[in-house]
Amino acid sequence: MNRRTIVRGIQLIVGITLATFTWLLYSSIREDSVHGHPADFAAGFAHLHPLWLLVAAVLALQEGVFGGLRVYVLGRVLSTELKVRTAIISEFVLMFCAGVTPLQAGAAPSQVAVLANGGMRLVDVATASLLTALCTATFFLASIIGIFILRARGEFVVADGPQLDWLLTLSVGVVGTSFTAMILCAAYPPLLKALVRLLAVPFGFIYRGLLRLLALSTRLRPWATKALDKPGAVRDRLLKSVDEFNHGFRIYLERGKIAYLTAQLLTFAFFCSRFAVAYFILLGLGLPVTPKTFVTLGPPLVQVILVQVLLNFALYLSPTPGASGVAEAGSSAIMSPWVQPPYVIAYLVIWRVLALFLCMFVGGIYVFRYLGTDVLEQRTKDIEAEKRALKAA
Repeated sequence: MNRRTIVRGIQLIVGITLATFTWLLYSSIREDSVHGHPADFAAGFAHLHPLWLLVAAVLALQEGVFGGLRVYVLGRVLSTELKVRTAIISEFVLMFCAGVTPLQAGAAPSQVAVLANGGMRLVDVATASLLTALCTATFFLASIIGIFILRARGEFVVADGPQLDWLLTLSVGVVGTSFTAMILCAAYPPLLKALVRLLAVPFGFIYRGLLRLLALSTRLRPWATKALDKPGAVRDRLLKSVDEFNHGFRIYLERGKIAYLTAQLLTFAFFCSRFAVAYFILLGLGLPVTPKTFVTLGPPLVQVILVQVLLNFALYLSPTPGASGVAEAGSSAIMSPWVQPPYVIAYLVIWRVLALFLCMFVGGIYVFRYLGTDVLEQRTKDIEAEKRALKAA
């Protein structure tokens, strides 16, 4: 990941976000004109309570802190060289790179680079990252099942219900497949390897077709040609990863069970901190936290968190950098029982800044310091080369 890629991702976020805000602003003005009310968006900021917004900002930053502590707890099982500061920085860097790349493609490589630069072996980073992903998948799967049960009993009512049911079904497929693959990695690798070899045939055909299309581009031709010259490389890498994960998982079974349970608790704290931000933004805008219509069971804070869990699935599956467009439109619809005109734009601006951009900004400081000029990636390669040279000697 170089500076040009990062800047282009930022430009996409800004462009799509501004376009979405323009559309939402136009929709609000049109709705107000239909109902005969003049649009007064300054009123949305008329009753600000800065202290509550400060609480929301602190909670938003805890996402990076708890996420980093989770990486630290799991990483220390395999590498005693890992420091708390390095793990927390790696999480903020991950959040920034996830935000500026489509489908969060830059998240994992950037975190790997930071942790490897902190002294961890790449194989240990990969194992700890997979255990971290397992914690996240467990949380998501439990959340989806809980929401499905509430929806089936009519105890969770939100706008665009049928579309959200489709989103939940898709999320079950994605998260469930990932969760099953990780469990198979841990419990019975030969079965997962057989599935990888079986699926490699049709997916390999599609993958090579895409590479040939990319090779038509002058800019992408070198990379696509290099990938075409190594048939089966992706399959072999996946098969090797299965073995590595299984080996690492056995280590956690022997001496890392408490670390994994701790990481799961930190995952709960990680997401609850993120989802509670919306509740304190409501307080910061002077809005009532009790919804105007029935949403779900529990006190207002719990209701807001459950709604944010649902929105989070859309953000994770969004193909746009930083979930731009999806985040604003989805939040506007799903928070409508709490946020009424003229507060929609005010809420969205503050929510976007605190819940999504604040941690990205912190991570961006480190990214432009290290990754922006490929310094950290080069350091990672140098460290691995030094370790290989020591083993050879």
